[in-house]
Amino acid sequence: MSADSRPAPPLFVVGAPRSGTSLVYRALALHPQAAWINNYQRRLPGLSALAGLNRLGARRPDARRTVWFGADGDNAYRYNTKRSLAERFYPQPVEGEPVFEHCEVPEAWDGSPITDKQRRLAGLLARTTTRSGGRVLISKRIGHNRRIALLHQLIPQARFLDVTRDGRAVAYSLSRVDWWPQMPVWWWQDRTPQEWAAEGRDPLELCARHWVEETQAIETGLAQVPTGQVLRIRYEDLVAEPLTVLSRIASFAGLDPEDETWRQELAQISFPNKN
Repeated sequence: MSADSRPAPPLFVVGAPRSGTSLVYRALALHPQAAWINNYQRRLPGLSALAGLNRLGARRPDARRTVWFGADGDNAYRYNTKRSLAERFYPQPVEGEPVFEHCEVPEAWDGSPITDKQRRLAGLLARTTTRSGGRVLISKRIGHNRRIALLHQLIPQARFLDVTRDGRAVAYSLSRVDWWPQMPVWWWQDRTPQEWAAEGRDPLELCARHWVEETQAIETGLAQVPTGQVLRIRYEDLVAEPLTVLSRIASFAGLDPEDETWRQELAQISFPNKN
């Protein structure tokens, strides 16, 4: 394999939940040079050949865009929604945690010695990139926030994109999603927001504290990554000037920011300010 044909280092997208990471992830996944973990590989995480299905959606970009972003092109958070049989022909970019579990990569790294199985992650992600026909693998996972240092050790040249959003907006948004009440809160002994409320405590306070804890975990991890491999963007800037910010991210990741096909796709997506 020539140097030009080898996959570029992956881009790991980090950020507190409800910060706009899904919007950024799916917008980048529309790029012809981007690779990503799809919902089928999520079911069989060791089978990188399933990444080849990523090429199917590019043949009908309008239909793929509707599946990914909804009919109005303004809903990037479409996880766990029921899909029609026709929609199942369009693989979707997902968080893909089973791929990391397959290599025994923990959600939170305590500095324990790195195992041989964990070292296989780099090869698995590289094969996923190649099979999908992409150049750069984009991986978004809230769980990355507490394992940034380990990901850097496993793939030293990997880049990290930190997506931030006003903490008040994050707390308010988090308090309104239906999956949050049953979500184990890692910094509160994996107890749930439902238990927090049952104790008579302010639910919004928990949401705000969660933003603080996630942000601190990200800062701790990124402190161990060379500054040239870290890019920080604000949700507020993204929704104000989406093409400018996404082009900057693409350039940082190693994707062609001037790719006409990608820019045409982005023009069909709405970036409403949900603050």
